Formats: sequence, C-alpha cells, structure tokens
Amino acid sequence: MRLDPQKLRQHLAKGPASLYLLSGDETLLVEETLDQLRSAARDTGCEERKALVAERNFDWRAFQASLGNLSLFSARQLLELRLPTGKPGELGARVLAEIAAAPPPDKLLVIVTPALRSAAARAKWVRALADGGVWVALQAPRPEQLPAWLAARLRAAGLACEPEALQLLAERVEGNLLAAKQEIDKLTLLAPDGRVTAAAVRAAVGDGARYDVFQLADAALAGEAPRTARIIRQLEDEGVAPTLVLWSLVRDIMVLADLRQRLAQGAAPGAAMQAAGVWRSREGLFRKALARLDQGHTARLLARAAAADRVVKAAAAGRPWNALLELAVELAAEPA
Repeated sequence: MRLDPQKLRQHLAKGPASLYLLSGDETLLVEETLDQLRSAARDTGCEERKALVAERNFDWRAFQASLGNLSLFSARQLLELRLPTGKPGELGARVLAEIAAAPPPDKLLVIVTPALRSAAARAKWVRALADGGVWVALQAPRPEQLPAWLAARLRAAGLACEPEALQLLAERVEGNLLAAKQEIDKLTLLAPDGRVTAAAVRAAVGDGARYDVFQLADAALAGEAPRTARIIRQLEDEGVAPTLVLWSLVRDIMVLADLRQRLAQGAAPGAAMQAAGVWRSREGLFRKALARLDQGHTARLLARAAAADRVVKAAAAGRPWNALLELAVELAAEPA
C-alpha cells in the first residue's frame, strides 16, 4: 500500500510491516523516516541492522538467498538496501518483485531509492513492492508550503515565530531542508524565551537557500518576481552555467508563445497544453502565465530572449547575468 508520510508514526505504532519502499530526494526527510523505521524495528526485536548499497556489480541472487539466513544475534534483522540510481536493472527488478511476493518473515527490509516519478513509479518492481509492502514517497514542501512546514518544526522545538520572521526564514533556507533543521536548532539556543523575531532571523540565519534552473522557470511563470530575482542571484553565486539558465527560460517562453498561437486559433486550453507538450504538473503555472501575459508581452519576451541569447553567447555586448535577470523578471512581471 502507499502510505502518506504524515501517517507513518501512527502506522508504526501498530507494529512495522516486513517490507518498505522509501523514495525521496531530500536527505533530511529520508534520514528522519529511516530513524523512525529503525526505532520501530528495535521495539520489535530487531537488534541487528545491516546496510547494503546496490551498485553496478551487486549480486542480486546472493542478496535474495541471504534473506533466508537466520540472524545469529537477534530474533529479527533490519536490512536497508539503497538503490542510488533508482534502477535495479532487469535481474534486480525481477528479484525485488519475487521478494515482494513473499517477504522474509524474520526480516524488516527497507528499500531506499531516489524520488520515483512518472514511468519509474509505474515499473513492475515498484508496483510489486507497493502491493507486497508499504511505499512511503517523501516529497519536499513546495515553496508555498515551506512556511507552514517550518512553523510546524518550530512549534515542535518549542518556538513561536513572528510571521515576518517565518517568511524571512523560508526565503533563506528554501531548497535546503538540512539547513532549515540546522537553523531551527540554532534558534532554539538563541531564543531562550521561545519567541523568534525577524531581527533574530536576520542576525542568526545565513542564506542557505539552494535553487535549480527548474525552480527559476516555475517562479517566473508563477509571476513571483522577487523570488525569481533571488533565485537568479543564487544561481550566479553557485556558478551555474548561464547557458543552462537561458535554456530553462527560453524553453518555457517558446512553449508560452506556442500556447498563445494555439489558443488564438481556437484550441481549448487543455488540448493546447497537451499539444504543446506541457506536463500536467505544470499546467497550472502556464495557465497563470497566460492569464497574466497578453500576446504583446509574449512577443516582447521572445525579442528579449533573442537579445539575452546573443549576450550569453558573447555575440553582443553586455553582462550575461544581467541579461538573464532582465529576461526572468520580464517573464515574472505584471504587464504595464
């Protein structure tokens, strides 16, 4: 079955299952969930823990055979198998499906993978593990969810946070949940009265936010101009290649222009999105952009994108990051 991560503690209180699939890209969420599983395993007599990594030459059949071996030191054994790529290969997929069909009764087996999306989530071995065990898919909070996520962590640490302080904290740790945890731990020491102010966050919390070019494009499409500018600055500081940033912005501007043309020709919004190759998860972003930017603005974006392309490729004078900032903010801005 697929289990909401928020319900894991309640699920484990009834006793852990024999098989878990744990998927996610956020190290903090993965490790905290593993800690919960390890604690539950100890409570049920798993005093022995073994961790394995399925790399290129991993012996899947030997691993499967080892599941039948009795533990020498405890009644049950906790086994953690990590799949760094999320792709076990043909033999590995077959072995995992066979294990899922008959999980070992004296083991608690946890399979840990990166986030499994689209085709990967529909693979036979993933479905088999979900049917034969418990699948916990961990997702980092989206930018609009981050303040509430931080507020819950602060409350758990016994802290009350002013709204301005909470927003500032979210800006400084976005995309970096490990930094968020560290900063909350720091604030518990610096706020003995339990109240966190904006001044305290400015003084104590460094800018540990991390972004990628996909977050930049999403912020710009959503019309979040201040956040868009902040992401551009962070990407420049991290040394991301300007050509990669340009690609992410131009790709979405071209899709936006394509959608404008299809809609002008009478296509329904849903059909236009599908024909333009827009992922379902991003349709909402493009709908926001279409509602905000008219045909004239889209034409200006195409012209600015062409100008930025020349600057980034040194075919025209200018500073590449300035050109990228202007292009991104133009995409995010409200039309005059």
